[in-house]
Amino acid sequence: MIAIFLTLYVRATEAGRGRDRGQGTLEYVGMVAVAALLVGLVVTAFGGADLAGVIGRAIDAVTGII
Repeated sequence: MIAIFLTLYVRATEAGRGRDRGQGTLEYVGMVAVAALLVGLVVTAFGGADLAGVIGRAIDAVTGII
């Protein structure tokens, strides 16, 4: 009888350990998806035109370097 309870306990303990597997990968995929979405929104906001020029002018305006 004790062997049955011990077996059930071990199986239940082992079943709970594998639930976090892959969680870190899922979080990184989520961060990459959010970053890609933000980049897409920025490109769309500027109409896809000379994004490097727009960013360069914005940096120049903030730093005062001409």
